Amino acid sequence: MRRNIGVFALVAGAVLVLVGSLLPVYRQSYRLAERLEFEVTAWNVRTITGPQPDTDEFRSSVQYGVPLVVAAGLLVLAVLFLRGRFGVVARFLAAGVPLMLIGVVWTVLQVFLRLAEGNRRVDPITVTTPGLGLWILAVACAVALAGGILVQPAPEPVVRAPEPEGPVVYRLPDAEEQVT
Repeated sequence: MRRNIGVFALVAGAVLVLVGSLLPVYRQSYRLAERLEFEVTAWNVRTITGPQPDTDEFRSSVQYGVPLVVAAGLLVLAVLFLRGRFGVVARFLAAGVPLMLIGVVWTVLQVFLRLAEGNRRVDPITVTTPGLGLWILAVACAVALAGGILVQPAPEPVVRAPEPEGPVVYRLPDAEEQVT
C-alpha cells in the first residue's frame, strides 16, 4: 500500500511539474510612461499590456522548463523501472530527482524574490507577483519528495538476542592462567 501511494505521488509530481511549467511563474508590471506587463512561464515571456513585439511570445534568456521536464521524465522513468531488474536504480532516482526538482524550483523562487524586492519601495516602478505556476511547482516538489520517500523499502526490524532470564555469570580467567 505504501509503495503504491509512493508510485502515485511520483506520477502526480511529474504531472504537476509539467502543468506548473506551462502556467505563469510570475508576472511583472512596469509603470513607465505607459503600463507594461509581462507574464513569465518556464518556457517564455509573454507581453500582456503595453507595446506589443512582432510576435506575441518571445523566448526568455533562461529556460527553466528544460530541467523541469528532465526531472518529470526521470520521475516517470523511476516509476517504470521500480518493479524490474533496475529497482535499485529506480529507487535511487526516486530519492534523488525530487531533490533536483527542489533545486530547480528554488532557483526560480530566488529569481522571483530578487525581482520582487522592488515591491518594497515606497513608490515602486516595478511590481512582481507570483503566478499559479510557482505555487504548483512548489506543491510538485512536496508531492515528488513524499513519493520518493514512500517507494523506498521499509527498514527491517533489528532482531536482538533474547534477554537472559536470571543472573548472568561471567567466568574470569584464573590468576594462574594469566601468567602463562
